[in-house]
Amino acid sequence: MRSLIRVTGGLAPAVAAVCLLGLLSGSAPGFHPGTVPEPPADPGTLVLQLREWRSMTAPYERAEPPEFTLYGGGRVIAGGHWEGSVYQAREYVLAPDRYRQIYRLAHAAGLAQARHFDEPVPATDGSLLVASLRSAGRSHTTTMVSPSERDTGARRRIVEFRRTVRVLALPADRTHGAGYRPTRLAVLATGGWGAPGDTSRSRPWPGPDLLAGLRTRVGLCTLLDPAGPDAETAALVRAAPLATRWRSGGQLLSVAIRPLLPDEYDCVDLDRRTP
Repeated sequence: MRSLIRVTGGLAPAVAAVCLLGLLSGSAPGFHPGTVPEPPADPGTLVLQLREWRSMTAPYERAEPPEFTLYGGGRVIAGGHWEGSVYQAREYVLAPDRYRQIYRLAHAAGLAQARHFDEPVPATDGSLLVASLRSAGRSHTTTMVSPSERDTGARRRIVEFRRTVRVLALPADRTHGAGYRPTRLAVLATGGWGAPGDTSRSRPWPGPDLLAGLRTRVGLCTLLDPAGPDAETAALVRAAPLATRWRSGGQLLSVAIRPLLPDEYDCVDLDRRTP
């Protein structure tokens, strides 16, 4: 079994103290550390997930996995980078004390209940932050339109928690940690985004017909097995730039590939937390 970096207290104590003080001083009403249950231990259980969906983005940006996903026992899968047209996520393991700390802070931020926060000032363009927390055997989802450093009250607690997670749970050098190795990849195909009229500059798709994929909110989805029969296809796409146009089923398509997370088993799972 490959070793993963263990994220402990490798940051300046003063920075950590400021983050914790700012969050705990504004804890959600009724919060008390003694009421927080023990966090799940099963590494296959989704405990906490943060993702901000932005409007007016390129298809490949919508294909990126959530910015932070925490599983039982402190397993973290977080942002990585694009390698060609394939997104490479990173995997870490939190020290037990750090795992419990982040779990308690999620409760202090008020995430152990389902809520929706509209934007204080209506606007035509914005984003949606989606935060999911599993507590006492139940999953709770909080959504917030256009989070901002100017937010106050309950919105502010969530913004502060998100910033604290970045400090406490993610290494400053994102190249550290092990590369996350999924059992399956999701090929997400979209059309009409910057597709050139000259089909001679496109490439034939080396795998199954993408137009036969399952329609999801982030594109037509086709699954690949990167360690099995689709290994060659995955390698070819990894070497192709994101701007590559592929021909499949007689159509020009943009393609972005992202790993399925441990709690995602099929294409339909991609829509579970998609606004």
